[in-house]
Amino acid sequence: MKKFISILLAVMLVASLAVTASAYSVWPDGMTSDDGIAAYEADTGETVATHCYYFQMPTGKNGPLATKDVTYVETDEETGESRDVLVCKAGEHAPTWLNEYNNYGVAGVYWWGGPATPEGWAGYQGLVADAEHYIYYTNVPAATVVFIWNNGVDGGMDKTQEIYYKAQQTSDIACEYPDPGEYDSIPDGADSFDGMIFIINPDEVSVNPLSLKQTCGGTWYFYYGDGCYGSYAKDKGDDTCLNPDHYDAGGKHVGWQDGDEPTEAPTKAPTEAPTEAPTEPPVTVLRGDYDEDDEITIMDATRAQRIIAELDERPDEAFLVAVDADGDGILTIMDATRVQNVVAELMNMDGIPANK
Repeated sequence: MKKFISILLAVMLVASLAVTASAYSVWPDGMTSDDGIAAYEADTGETVATHCYYFQMPTGKNGPLATKDVTYVETDEETGESRDVLVCKAGEHAPTWLNEYNNYGVAGVYWWGGPATPEGWAGYQGLVADAEHYIYYTNVPAATVVFIWNNGVDGGMDKTQEIYYKAQQTSDIACEYPDPGEYDSIPDGADSFDGMIFIINPDEVSVNPLSLKQTCGGTWYFYYGDGCYGSYAKDKGDDTCLNPDHYDAGGKHVGWQDGDEPTEAPTKAPTEAPTEAPTEPPVTVLRGDYDEDDEITIMDATRAQRIIAELDERPDEAFLVAVDADGDGILTIMDATRVQNVVAELMNMDGIPANK
């Protein structure tokens, strides 16, 4: 009962909040939850216990497949006629959260009812845990019972603007602790969601017929690293990966593997083979060294951003592949973010968090 009441109060609180931020909403200062919590501790003298939560951002090409057509009812304001609008077809992935307004790869986290609540939309910037799988992580106060992930885009309130439809977020995510039987994905429950990952279920994508805002439901899994997740903690002896992107067309697990032989595929094998990671060329320059000074500094992140924005001349592709910070073979804002995180000593160049 205590758990139910705490979640209910949090949901009532968020229902009273209004989005007031202006339209173009990727963070100018890159403030993370660690920054916000540190500032809160400095201001209050309190020590804030935190939990680490992971999230896989939908790209339109990753995650589970819809088992049914997902639609919503749209009503014409002039004629009053209604029609079904398709959001996601059966057999497709959840719609992508990537767009030009979030530099094709920025995640945000927002919570309420706990210490260091973010100021304004879209909250704090998530940190990259696995660029290849678009997996982010963030540290949230353990006292928080509800939070959301979003794509860092504030669509504003004007439906005539393109950006209005580019804002994406999850539905409210309960994060107090999972009781046994509460989640089909975590049948045994756990003491907390610390270290777990939230995965979008395309069957639970919905569009509000009045606001036309899209929200995405999903569920929690134990996170094993390398994009793998499953229903049981590793110490329970069953760490079968349930990430469908990690299986080839023949049902072999080609992502993270336990031992020499591939793990058996889950009940529902994917219909598409996962995209293979690009082969890294021999590195002749320092990885992440975009300004070619043989050091990794914030200037490398700045140079990467200027190249992406076409403010600096674009080097040849061989150089860009060689210095590719996140290892995906192309230059994106994710590379600049990776360098920033490395300089801040939040992770290494392979994307492994410093505290892991």
